Amino acid sequence: MPISVNITPDAPSGAGPYSQAVRAGDFLFLSGIGSLDVETHEIQGTTAAEQLRVTMEHIKIILAAHGATLENVVKMGLYLQNPEDYEEANAVYAEYFTAPYPARLSVGAGQVWEMKVKLDCIAYLGD
Repeated sequence: MPISVNITPDAPSGAGPYSQAVRAGDFLFLSGIGSLDVETHEIQGTTAAEQLRVTMEHIKIILAAHGATLENVVKMGLYLQNPEDYEEANAVYAEYFTAPYPARLSVGAGQVWEMKVKLDCIAYLGD
């Protein structure tokens, strides 16, 4: 199975030893993506809703760099610093997806940094 890494400079990339996205065969795996500014790496948005919108736009950019859209997403992970932000985040999330929805895991992650939301996803790029 061919594995490739294609990092787009138009979305934030990891600060650690991991790739922004990895393609393995017909699947594309996106690492945890947040609302970081691409150039300054400062968090954009102060609410979970604002940060989720920025993060979703980053995900769309990464998917596009691999010839995909949100319609290719089969699995999402939603990680919230504060579980009380779930309803707010869920409402914004619903702006980006229509039925049939991707599978999703939502977790109150208790992150230690100021970022309120992170997302990761798996997209299917096959026929």
